[in-house]
Amino acid sequence: MWIGVSCLILFVGVISTMQIVINRNWKCIYTAYGYQNYFKIIGQLKQKGISYKTKIPMNLRVGRYYDNTQYDIYVKKDLEHKAIEALNHQ
Repeated sequence: MWIGVSCLILFVGVISTMQIVINRNWKCIYTAYGYQNYFKIIGQLKQKGISYKTKIPMNLRVGRYYDNTQYDIYVKKDLEHKAIEALNHQ
């Protein structure tokens, strides 16, 4: 039993470390709620040629007709200033 628990803890530790290493060069610049706001923001980033990635930490969808899904939008750290500038010049 202790071997199984140890393996599980080791597995979780390895996955957590991998996520930290992979995401250390990315910065969350905007959190959008709802798909309309999400597409508006990524459209502005695409227009300026800025690459991005999105994470959906949890789906807080309450009803069928109101989408309040959370989208965290990340850009590479060296493009952070350019991305914020693109979002501020709507």
